[in-house]
Amino acid sequence: MPSQALLLRVAPLLFVSLWSTGFIVAKYSMQNADPFVFLCLRFSITTIALIPILMLAGVTLPRRIRFFRHDMVTGVLLHCGYLGFLFWPIQNGVPTGIVAIIIGVQPILTMALASLYIGEHLDFRKLAGLIIGFAGISVVIFGKYGITLGLNGGLDLLDLGRCLVSLMSIATGVFYQKKFCNQSQLLPGTLMQYVAGSLATAFFALLFAETWTIEWTPSFALALSWQVLGLSLGAVMLLMYIIKNGEAGRVSSMFYLVPPLVVVEAHFLFGETLGLISIVGMLICVVGVYLVSLSSRA
Repeated sequence: MPSQALLLRVAPLLFVSLWSTGFIVAKYSMQNADPFVFLCLRFSITTIALIPILMLAGVTLPRRIRFFRHDMVTGVLLHCGYLGFLFWPIQNGVPTGIVAIIIGVQPILTMALASLYIGEHLDFRKLAGLIIGFAGISVVIFGKYGITLGLNGGLDLLDLGRCLVSLMSIATGVFYQKKFCNQSQLLPGTLMQYVAGSLATAFFALLFAETWTIEWTPSFALALSWQVLGLSLGAVMLLMYIIKNGEAGRVSSMFYLVPPLVVVEAHFLFGETLGLISIVGMLICVVGVYLVSLSSRA
């Protein structure tokens, strides 16, 4: 169908644009609540918001959890494991540059998993695109934070471990979604992802003895609203749709475009410096993603 083909072309750009804003609004969110407590609140509200959406769409609400067990595993990996262990080190003061470089390995790792376990073709052009994309991210981050990546006084091994958990969660989550959830219906599957994400983040909040006290301010309420509506409902449902209809490696390559967009958004919103080196890095990222996309179409 022409309309579906158009949506598949536009959806990745919409997803990247929406997803990049999450790192901007997280700057406001993490000042008012602990990471897993905030995410538990975000996912719980999203779960409640999805129920009337399913009913209005005429979709039957999930009744047997075992039919959605794979969706729930994906929810734990993508929503709790990735975001929880990403926000935690950032709140602890780990520079965003360090986190971005570590998470930037994700498309290569996902492509390796997809090639090994679900038989996605890995040709030279696709591999070159992934490597070029990572090189582009590195140039963007080095251009923004300098050769030290904004790091002073060394990197705590525990925080490094949290970043690696986040990396493994997003890489495995995209691969797992493609391998095991391809037959899932979009809305019920997404709902069960958020049910699992809510339970998992509540568990980690209790495990790490986070405080459940939230400081409600207008900026926090606005940031939370956007994370629920723009990210959890808009961006994530787009991501599920793209994964369902595309290759895991090609989907993962889109994440290369997120850090450059964050740098641009920070430049316009917070007046942060946008240097020539970072601009060159952004162009390199675009070339890398284009090569992966071109190879996938071929």
